[in-house]
Amino acid sequence: MNPYLTGVLLLASILSVAGLSMAWLGFFDRAGRDGLIEVRVTINNSCPVKNSYFVAYAPESGRMARFSNGVANMRLKRGEILRLAIDPAYPAIQYAGYDEKASREVVLVADCMSSERQNMITRTLRHQFGN
Repeated sequence: MNPYLTGVLLLASILSVAGLSMAWLGFFDRAGRDGLIEVRVTINNSCPVKNSYFVAYAPESGRMARFSNGVANMRLKRGEILRLAIDPAYPAIQYAGYDEKASREVVLVADCMSSERQNMITRTLRHQFGN
Protein backbone atom coordinates (compact mmCIF):
# COMPACT_ATOMS: atom_id res chain seq x y z
CA MET A 1 0.00 0.00 0.00
CA ASN A 2 1.20 3.50 -0.82
CA PRO A 3 2.65 5.26 2.31
CA TYR A 4 1.11 8.59 1.30
CA LEU A 5 -2.36 7.05 1.04
CA THR A 6 -1.91 5.47 4.48
CA GLY A 7 -0.90 8.85 5.93
CA VAL A 8 -3.89 10.62 4.37
CA LEU A 9 -6.31 7.97 5.65
CA LEU A 10 -4.78 8.14 9.14
CA LEU A 11 -5.01 11.95 9.18
CA ALA A 12 -8.62 11.88 7.97
CA SER A 13 -9.51 9.37 10.70
CA ILE A 14 -7.86 11.47 13.43
CA LEU A 15 -9.60 14.67 12.26
CA SER A 16 -12.96 12.90 12.11
CA VAL A 17 -12.62 11.55 15.63
CA ALA A 18 -11.45 14.96 16.92
CA GLY A 19 -14.38 16.74 15.24
CA LEU A 20 -16.94 14.29 16.60
CA SER A 21 -15.41 14.56 20.07
CA MET A 22 -15.59 18.35 20.04
CA ALA A 23 -19.20 18.25 18.85
CA TRP A 24 -20.07 15.75 21.57
CA LEU A 25 -18.39 17.84 24.28
CA GLY A 26 -20.25 20.97 23.17
CA PHE A 27 -17.50 22.97 21.49
CA PHE A 28 -19.89 23.69 18.65
CA ASP A 29 -23.26 25.36 19.06
CA ARG A 30 -25.89 22.70 19.59
CA ALA A 31 -28.94 24.97 19.20
CA GLY A 32 -31.84 23.07 17.76
CA ARG A 33 -33.67 23.81 14.55
CA ASP A 34 -35.92 26.21 16.43
CA GLY A 35 -32.86 28.18 17.62
CA LEU A 36 -33.46 27.36 21.27
CA ILE A 37 -30.80 26.27 23.74
CA GLU A 38 -31.08 24.43 27.03
CA VAL A 39 -30.52 26.95 29.84
CA ARG A 40 -29.63 25.81 33.36
CA VAL A 41 -30.55 28.61 35.76
CA THR A 42 -29.13 28.54 39.29
CA ILE A 43 -30.39 30.83 42.04
CA ASN A 44 -28.05 32.51 44.53
CA ASN A 45 -30.48 33.56 47.25
CA SER A 46 -29.51 35.94 50.06
CA CYS A 47 -33.12 36.89 50.79
CA PRO A 48 -35.00 35.79 53.91
CA VAL A 49 -37.50 33.80 51.77
CA LYS A 50 -37.24 30.31 50.31
CA ASN A 51 -36.15 29.66 46.72
CA SER A 52 -39.65 28.34 46.02
CA TYR A 53 -40.96 31.93 46.11
CA PHE A 54 -38.87 32.78 43.02
CA VAL A 55 -39.14 31.83 39.36
CA ALA A 56 -36.87 32.34 36.36
CA TYR A 57 -38.83 34.45 33.88
CA ALA A 58 -38.11 35.32 30.24
CA PRO A 59 -40.33 38.32 29.39
CA GLU A 60 -39.74 38.18 25.60
CA SER A 61 -41.12 34.65 25.24
CA GLY A 62 -43.26 34.62 28.39
CA ARG A 63 -41.60 31.41 29.57
CA MET A 64 -41.29 30.76 33.28
CA ALA A 65 -39.61 28.00 35.30
CA ARG A 66 -39.76 27.23 39.02
CA PHE A 67 -36.66 26.35 41.00
CA SER A 68 -36.13 22.87 42.38
CA ASN A 69 -33.10 22.41 44.63
CA GLY A 70 -31.86 25.83 43.47
CA VAL A 71 -32.00 24.97 39.75
CA ALA A 72 -34.50 25.74 36.98
CA ASN A 73 -34.25 24.47 33.40
CA MET A 74 -35.58 26.36 30.38
CA ARG A 75 -35.37 26.38 26.59
CA LEU A 76 -34.67 29.90 25.36
CA LYS A 77 -33.04 31.75 22.50
CA ARG A 78 -29.38 32.51 23.14
CA GLY A 79 -29.12 36.06 24.52
CA GLU A 80 -32.80 36.30 25.44
CA ILE A 81 -33.42 38.39 28.56
CA LEU A 82 -33.89 36.34 31.71
CA ARG A 83 -34.80 37.70 35.13
CA LEU A 84 -35.56 36.55 38.63
CA ALA A 85 -39.18 37.20 39.57
CA ILE A 86 -41.60 36.28 42.32
CA ASP A 87 -43.81 33.27 41.65
CA PRO A 88 -47.26 34.56 40.59
CA ALA A 89 -48.73 32.34 43.33
CA TYR A 90 -47.43 34.92 45.85
CA PRO A 91 -48.83 38.28 44.68
CA ALA A 92 -48.26 39.99 48.06
CA ILE A 93 -44.47 39.82 47.67
CA GLN A 94 -42.66 42.26 45.41
CA TYR A 95 -39.13 41.91 44.08
CA ALA A 96 -37.17 43.78 41.41
CA GLY A 97 -34.26 41.74 40.06
CA TYR A 98 -31.57 42.29 37.46
CA ASP A 99 -31.72 41.09 33.86
CA GLU A 100 -29.26 38.52 32.54
CA LYS A 101 -28.79 37.20 29.02
CA ALA A 102 -29.59 33.55 28.43
CA SER A 103 -26.68 31.17 27.90
CA ARG A 104 -26.21 27.52 28.78
CA GLU A 105 -25.43 28.35 32.44
CA VAL A 106 -26.94 31.40 34.18
CA VAL A 107 -26.83 32.43 37.84
CA LEU A 108 -29.62 34.73 39.03
CA VAL A 109 -28.96 36.54 42.30
CA ALA A 110 -31.72 37.28 44.78
CA ASP A 111 -30.26 40.21 46.71
CA CYS A 112 -32.77 41.66 49.13
CA MET A 113 -30.12 43.39 51.23
CA SER A 114 -29.26 45.97 48.56
CA SER A 115 -32.87 47.13 48.36
CA GLU A 116 -33.08 47.41 52.14
CA ARG A 117 -29.85 49.40 52.18
CA GLN A 118 -31.15 51.73 49.46
CA ASN A 119 -34.41 52.23 51.38
CA MET A 120 -32.47 53.06 54.55
CA ILE A 121 -30.33 55.62 52.69
CA THR A 122 -33.41 57.20 51.11
CA ARG A 123 -35.20 57.43 54.50
CA THR A 124 -32.10 58.96 56.08
CA LEU A 125 -31.76 61.55 53.30
CA ARG A 126 -35.46 62.45 53.47
CA HIS A 127 -35.23 62.84 57.24
CA GLN A 128 -32.07 64.92 57.01
CA PHE A 129 -33.31 67.28 54.28
CA GLY A 130 -36.95 67.36 55.36
CA ASN A 131 -38.48 65.97 52.15
